[in-house]
Amino acid sequence: MLLQTDARRRITLPPTIGIKPGDAIDLEVLEDGRIMLIPIEPVPKHQLWAWTVEAKQAISSSLADPRPSVVVENAEDAKKHATRWSGED
Repeated sequence: MLLQTDARRRITLPPTIGIKPGDAIDLEVLEDGRIMLIPIEPVPKHQLWAWTVEAKQAISSSLADPRPSVVVENAEDAKKHATRWSGED
């Protein structure tokens, strides 16, 4: 696909590629001079903690936890289950 820049070095992307106005795009210039446009989903700063290696590992291991899920409806239930599981890894 051939595109031409305007006087302000802008290009117009065709709507068929699925990028909409306001979408975030990472621009990467490769060593050989090619330019890659990569659509991204930005993460708000207050959620960056979830994207650390440690947090991802903790989430993965919790999803693999063999213990059955339990619905906790009140503080007494929470205390009972916390006591039951406190000695487990």
